[in-house]
Amino acid sequence: MVKEPKIKKVSPDEPLESCARQIIVDYFRKMMSYKEGAEEGADIEFVHEMRVTSRRLRTAMDNFADCFPEEAFKKHHKKIKTITRIMGAVRDLDVLIVRFQRELDTLSGVERADIRGLIEHLQCEQEEARKPMLTLFAKLEETNFEKKFLKFFRK
Repeated sequence: MVKEPKIKKVSPDEPLESCARQIIVDYFRKMMSYKEGAEEGADIEFVHEMRVTSRRLRTAMDNFADCFPEEAFKKHHKKIKTITRIMGAVRDLDVLIVRFQRELDTLSGVERADIRGLIEHLQCEQEEARKPMLTLFAKLEETNFEKKFLKFFRK
């Protein structure tokens, strides 16, 4: 697992907008720290952590929306929502596959064969669900989304 970026502390003495920016940037950096691992696909926890952090980021953005110009903010918020949705599709399949793999040892021979077939089917669906995720990651790189996001929120 990657080393998570340290979340900086905010102070009640700072203006709300400053705190909002810091919280949003910290969650964004943490979310993006899982991107490479999610892209590789060797450990399902990267997808899980990226999704969880994207949900926390969205919640922070929802809570602090009034601190930012609406039009530009909405564009970034929409992209984070897309990330959460796409990561969720992959994560749901990851969870199902692991669950059924754990059940294999408790089943009879016929049941085991059926569940293996189901796992193979889910793995094919997982490969298909990963394609939009990989396309999204490529588009984020291509459009410099990370740089633009950070530029907007770090003002």
